[in-house]
Amino acid sequence: MPARNRWIAAVSFTLLSWAAVRAQEAEEVIRVETALVTVNVSVADATGRRLSGLQAEDFRVIDEGQPVRLEFFDGQGPASIVFVVDISTSMQGEKWKRLKAGLKKFLAQARADNDYTLIAFSDTPQLIVCSVNAAELWQNFSELKPSGNTALYDAVLLGLNTLERVPQRHQALVLLSDGVDTTSRAGLSRVQQEALAHRATIYTVGILYGFTEGVRTGQELLNQLADATGGLVQFPPLDEIRKVLETISADLSSQYSLSYYPSHKAPGWRQIQVSLARDPRAVNLRYQRHYLIR
Repeated sequence: MPARNRWIAAVSFTLLSWAAVRAQEAEEVIRVETALVTVNVSVADATGRRLSGLQAEDFRVIDEGQPVRLEFFDGQGPASIVFVVDISTSMQGEKWKRLKAGLKKFLAQARADNDYTLIAFSDTPQLIVCSVNAAELWQNFSELKPSGNTALYDAVLLGLNTLERVPQRHQALVLLSDGVDTTSRAGLSRVQQEALAHRATIYTVGILYGFTEGVRTGQELLNQLADATGGLVQFPPLDEIRKVLETISADLSSQYSLSYYPSHKAPGWRQIQVSLARDPRAVNLRYQRHYLIR
């Protein structure tokens, strides 16, 4: 074979090999993004005390009746927290004053390796900052002023989408609101479906002081969002907002993150069962029990 032809053949082989490698890498990336399931589990004993020090072999995970092998395991660690904050007119006055004071104290004492995202909503939701430290989050939050209507459902949807961009495996959405939507384009059913599809833990804090109209509706909404996703719902007195935020942060940071590839990947609703193989002390495992594959 002439030298020129040998050179062309060698270059062609190299390009084909490179393309094959790139295709294989693309398949792996797609597999991780579409098939990997991560479930965050909070484990407590009969007194409500969180159990630490558990290992991957302590957990048993069943997906649609089939035991699965854990591919990744992450114990207690830093968290990415997405704050979705109601800045509508109904949050004015004492509510807003106490919320600011509570959040400021919480951020001053929070873990240094956490990162924070802020979404504020009134007539429409707005992403203010993404994956910043506590000081930067507070600087942006302190400039907000309540006014307008309450697009709560739209804000939660934006928060769920934003969770896909945060860096930590331990992650959650924290909703701070009086819980009464007035102007969203989306409805509650879509929010519930998207929460399960994103496999996101939602913690809700109901700030209901001095507000009577729609209180029951607001409480039911916040309860539904937290219960469906394995989170917590709290309705604190205004002077205990900081303590509630600390409870949420501690709960999130102490979760165990379990990741696996399900044996069946067909679209549809799926059910998860998580149990401890050895430790009889654990009487309360809190996690999202259903998720959606599209």
